[in-house]
Amino acid sequence: MQPEIRYARSSGAAIAYQVLGDGETGLVFVPDFGSNLVYAWQSRYWPDFYEDLARRFRLILFDKRGTGISDRHGEFATLETRMEDLRTVLDAAGSAEAVILGANDGCAMAVLFAATYPERTRALALFHPIAIPDTSPDRDEELRRLREGWGTQEYMDELLQSASPTLYARGEQDRLWFANWERVSLSPAFAYALNRAHAETDLRPVMPAVRAPTLILYRHG
Repeated sequence: MQPEIRYARSSGAAIAYQVLGDGETGLVFVPDFGSNLVYAWQSRYWPDFYEDLARRFRLILFDKRGTGISDRHGEFATLETRMEDLRTVLDAAGSAEAVILGANDGCAMAVLFAATYPERTRALALFHPIAIPDTSPDRDEELRRLREGWGTQEYMDELLQSASPTLYARGEQDRLWFANWERVSLSPAFAYALNRAHAETDLRPVMPAVRAPTLILYRHG
C-alpha cells in the first residue's frame, strides 16, 4: 500500500516525501537520477525494495528537487541546495539521525550531507558512487544525445540495455515500464542538467570530512 505523501518546504520548493516502517533506526534513500513516489508504488520492482528496507528501518523516501512530484522551482539547483533539501526532509519526518543510502548521483548528496552534518549521519551506504569528474572526450556528445533523445522509446531502450541488460531482455512490457519510469521522473531539460552536474561533480575535497562508517557497493562489471 502506498504510504501517505507529504511535502517539506525547502528554499521555496516543495519536496515530496513518504515515511514507512517503525524501526528504531531511520534510513533515508537518496535515489539515483530520477524517481516518482506515485509511479514507484505501481511498479513490479520498487515496492519489494522499499518494504524490505521498512521491515528493518524507519524508511524515508523522497523525490529530489526537479524530479518526480517535487517542485522544479526554476533553474537547476546546486548540489548544496539539493543537499539542504535532504536535511529539510529529515526535519519534516522527525529524524534527528539516520543512515543515508545513496544510489548513483544520489551518492554526492549523501556524501556532502555526511560531511556537513556528521551529528545527523549514523552511517553511509553508497551504491555506485563516482568521486571524480567525467573527463572522457565523448562526454559532451553523450549529454547532447541524452538531451535530444530523452523520453523516446529508442533512447530509453538504449539506456536500459546498457544499464540493465537482464531487465531489457525480459521483453516489451519491462522496456515500456522503464521508459515510463524515466519519463515521469525527469523532464528532458532536467535529465540533461542532472546528468551534466553529476559528470562535473568532484567529491574529493569533501571526502576527508566524512567520519561516518561507510559501505561502498558496486555491481559486478
